[in-house]
Amino acid sequence: MAAPMAMVGIGATVLGGAVNAFGSWFGGQTKGAMYDYQAGIAQMNAAVDRQNAQYAMYSGEVKAQQSGMKSRFQIGQARADQGASGLDVNSGSATQVREGMFKVAQQDQSIIRSNAAKIAYGYEVDAAAKDAEATLDQYAAKTSRTAGMISAVGSLLGTAGSVASKWQAGESAGVWDTG
Repeated sequence: MAAPMAMVGIGATVLGGAVNAFGSWFGGQTKGAMYDYQAGIAQMNAAVDRQNAQYAMYSGEVKAQQSGMKSRFQIGQARADQGASGLDVNSGSATQVREGMFKVAQQDQSIIRSNAAKIAYGYEVDAAAKDAEATLDQYAAKTSRTAGMISAVGSLLGTAGSVASKWQAGESAGVWDTG
């Protein structure tokens, strides 16, 4: 009666070890898939940030051009007003006023472009951070799969050791004596 019970115990240990090993391996694969997914999301977000940076620069350039057109209109209007009032539009304070307006217009356009570049830079920094996050997630995915495999092998080795120990104990107790 002792031999069949010992065999059941050894069989249960082998089966439990195999199930534990499979669970460890599967857990590592699942965790790796989760990190792959997170890496994909981070890569998509980085791409969106790079698109936003391009849009910010484009939008800033359009605003700068609009400001320039508005300023040229205002300078032309000032010249017409100066001429209509009888001033010599080609000399003296009349030209200095228009030159001042032109310099202010250039400064306004520079500020618009600078602000757009600052916004774009923020998006580029965000994209770089998300690229780094994706790289770390990819590394975590690989590591999780490796850890799952190592854990599975450890379970199998532990099971083999336990079975060998039980076999040895059964042999010492004479359970396997068929004589």
